[in-house]
Amino acid sequence: MHTFKVNDLVLMYDSKFDKFPEKFRMHWLGPYVVKEVTDGGSVQLVNLNDEPFPRKVNGSHLKPYTGGLAI
Repeated sequence: MHTFKVNDLVLMYDSKFDKFPEKFRMHWLGPYVVKEVTDGGSVQLVNLNDEPFPRKVNGSHLKPYTGGLAI
């Protein structure tokens, strides 16, 4: 499992595809910015406009974002 730090860019797994997997659909949402990481591994995210995600996310549902950002 990856350890995330504040200000890391991440993608979040969209779990709705567990029941209905479609080969060519995007399974990852984001990128998001990590704002807080708890000792238990949950992560508070915000989008690139600094709007908070409604709930904390388990770190196991995240992966580092390695793509570039168009500015």
